[in-house]
Formats: sequence, structure tokens, C-alpha cells
Amino acid sequence: MAKIEIKNVSVNYFLRKRGDLNKLTERGAVGAEILIGNRFLEVAALKDVSVAIRDGDRVGLVGINGSGKSTLLKLCAGALGHQSGRVIIEGKVSPQFKLGAGLQNKLSGRQNAELKCLYMGVPQGSLKRLVDDVKEISGLGGYFELPLHSYSAGMRSRLVMSLLRLVRGEILIMDEWINAVDPSLHATVGGLQAQLIERAKILLLASHSRRVLEEWVDRLIWLDNGRIRADGPIREVYAEYQAWLDVRGHSTEGSPD
Repeated sequence: MAKIEIKNVSVNYFLRKRGDLNKLTERGAVGAEILIGNRFLEVAALKDVSVAIRDGDRVGLVGINGSGKSTLLKLCAGALGHQSGRVIIEGKVSPQFKLGAGLQNKLSGRQNAELKCLYMGVPQGSLKRLVDDVKEISGLGGYFELPLHSYSAGMRSRLVMSLLRLVRGEILIMDEWINAVDPSLHATVGGLQAQLIERAKILLLASHSRRVLEEWVDRLIWLDNGRIRADGPIREVYAEYQAWLDVRGHSTEGSPD
């Protein structure tokens, strides 16, 4: 059984004072509130947030830049501390904030895939089979045995997206999911992503794309200035969010299709 329970949680970031302090209190179109303390600046990223996510939930996050989406995802991944409230996470978490994070340019595609396996807790008995799967999916051929610094940008993208094959976890957390650059990989990566989401007990996904959200989630949480403004069925919450954007003169930051 997997679950995430967040109760009355606030998360603040602290920075040293710099620059013209009089200008720091100006409210812009995006970003969390900046508070000026005696020695530090305090960025109020989340304010008294409560949310419960259970087995089978497919939850999306929306909000303009700086609304608290990434902070909430990191909190749910157990990767961030909080100043107040309570956080309970049950189940193995698989945070996919940046799939290519940790890749080493001096190592080959195979060696990087092996390291990724070890990081994700793949059993030794399955390691070779999964790494060979990554090689086949990537279509890199002999380049899979060469160091990453010899790859073109497109070849590196192929390796990174093929690493989806290795992802495991009961709680799947995705931040601004990226698509493969190479069109020839789109169908394969889409299939891997679908398998990944179907296997997960909980999906938590932040995206600006209405199409992506409607395809993968059925519940939507709208964050605004570090607070939950709405939480409910995707079509209802997204319609309310879009109307709010229209009033403010924002365009949806992604494809609204």
C-alpha cells in the first residue's frame, strides 16, 4: 500500500540579503512571496498545505511559475525538509525530476546504464538484461560502448529517454515531463511511459500541458502563491484555472490542446 499525507505543511527557503532590499518586496507576475528578516531573506514556497494521495490516485499539479509545484513534488518525494506540519510517505518513491541526472561523460552508455541500475536498486540478476534492453531501445549500436562525450545531442537524448526502461517505484513523481527529441523514439518512449505509469500505485505529475494532464491524470491540484487554490476532477479544476489565467492576461504555459 502506498500513500502520501501532507498536513498543514509550510516550506520556506532562506537566502542571504543582497542587492536593493526596497525592490525585493515588489510583487511580480510569478514567484513566491519574499519576506525580509533580520539577517536573511525568506521565500515562502508553500503555506499551510494539506493534501492526501492514496493507492490508485493519478494526480496532476498546475500553477504559474513559482507557485510551489516543484517544491510540493520534492516534498512528496521525501527530498525536502519543512518548517511546520506533518509529512507521511509510505511506499517506494521514484522521483523523475531529470532522467539524465548523474550521467558521466567519461563513461560509456553501457556503464552509465549500469550505474543507473545500481542507483535504482535493480537486482544484480536483472542488471545485464535491463542494460541490454536500454541498448536496443536507444538504437545506438556500437556507440553504446563509447563514452558520452563522443555523443551528439540527439544520441545523448536517445540514451536518456531509453533509461525509462529502468525506472521502478510505487510512487512515481514527474516534474515537467520531457518528450524525446528524436521523432523516431516517440512511440517507444510513449509506450515505456505508459507502462511506467500503469505499474505505479500513485502518480504525481506537474505539467503546463492540458493534453498531457488529461491523458495521464484524473485529479488536479491548482497551486497559487504557495497555497492550494483548488483540488478536484481535472476538467473542473483546469477550467477554473484557465479562466483565472484569462482574467490575468496569462496564456497557458504549454500546449492547451
